[in-house]
Amino acid sequence: MKTVYEKYHITVKDAPPKIKLPPKFIVKRYNNCTNVQECTQACIYGVHEASEGGQIAEPIQDLCRGCYMCVLKCPKGAISIGVNPEFERLGNSYFSPDRIRTVYFEAETGRVPVSGAGYTGPFAGQGFDSIWFDFSEIVRPTRDGIHGREYISTSVDLGRRLESLEFDENEELVSNVPKTIEIPIPMIFDAPLSCRTSLNLQLALAKAAARLKTFAIVNAREYSSDFAHYKANLIPRIDSDEIDEFADLVKTSQIVEVEFSDGDIRDQLKKIRATNPSALVSFHFPYDKEAPERADAIAEMGGDIVHIHVDEGVVERNPDIIKNAIRSVHSYLTDKRNRDKITLIFSGGIAEAAHVPKSIILGANAVGVGIVYQIALGCKVCYGTMHSQDCPMNLEDGEIELATQRITNLIGAWRDQLLEVLGGMGLREVRRQTGEVGRAMFYEDLEAKVFGDKE
Repeated sequence: MKTVYEKYHITVKDAPPKIKLPPKFIVKRYNNCTNVQECTQACIYGVHEASEGGQIAEPIQDLCRGCYMCVLKCPKGAISIGVNPEFERLGNSYFSPDRIRTVYFEAETGRVPVSGAGYTGPFAGQGFDSIWFDFSEIVRPTRDGIHGREYISTSVDLGRRLESLEFDENEELVSNVPKTIEIPIPMIFDAPLSCRTSLNLQLALAKAAARLKTFAIVNAREYSSDFAHYKANLIPRIDSDEIDEFADLVKTSQIVEVEFSDGDIRDQLKKIRATNPSALVSFHFPYDKEAPERADAIAEMGGDIVHIHVDEGVVERNPDIIKNAIRSVHSYLTDKRNRDKITLIFSGGIAEAAHVPKSIILGANAVGVGIVYQIALGCKVCYGTMHSQDCPMNLEDGEIELATQRITNLIGAWRDQLLEVLGGMGLREVRRQTGEVGRAMFYEDLEAKVFGDKE
């Protein structure tokens, strides 16, 4: 029988936003314009166009990239460009206006954003911004692009792995190989914040997870029969003291996530596996100084997945925390020789496409995408457990498909950018990137090398 291999593909299509962002630039044309139309020739983005009557129409500000070519070319100095104050008030210091604008573009088009004006931002900062990709050790780059004949795999495995296989004298496998689940992208969706239309939001997320063949986490108390069609792509999150209460949900799930706070890890594992022996068990908890030891204990006791969350508000105040969290847990498990026994997922602070490969280089197997997909649907960057009362993100019944497509587009654009990074490094699969810190340059290390330690 001939084996047929299906190449993973994300279908993207235009999905205009329900809530429009203010334009980044305010473009003005003054009365001294003489209709020479040099601006229409200078602008390649369509900001300045002639009307049917031959006169220059009003500038289309949404298309402006801030290259200032029209200002330079206008012989009368009749054009000005300035940053829109309303745009600058978007988001916060971490989810900056430009990051939000990029998310909107990716969610609308599914394409990799490219600025004709080049990159005008800082080249180093805190957190992920202090990590640069290192493409200097390329083994063999792709010959014909990331979408060519040389397939690059972005698949990862969820679950425990064996360090080695054992065979008997008859060359029969005697190792008890644990169950793993393969997903085609190293991204799952974290549970959304509650809002007035939470059911519609979760339905859009469930549909997107099914379409992308990955998983979405849903709080067990918010699980309903509406999700039945997508249950194969849902991970119920259950409080550690409520496992018995949700036994029916545990029975039908491929992965169960325990919201761990305290109690006996072994007892919680035993309860879930007594109900559903084939289910993978994930333990979810916030990052703190005890997180590495807790992850090691879960690995020792037979857990399959550790999902560590860093609070978005903490990341905003201290962007270094997510970088340090991933590196510290991965390093601790490596030192204890338990790293391969567990899957590490990190969420919180994942704000752009580059954060996915950077997290993997630091030691994550996959990331949990959270607030960013809600920003793509109009969220004004809410923290906590609920969207604020004045948050414009609400999905009415007829908007679920649009929201699903915007989430799908966002992940499609992020996967393309992950492929670009892997192709630039000469890697044929994302699994090889896990913990490969030699594939990156760290600003603090370079600074110390050049200028010496601060001390």
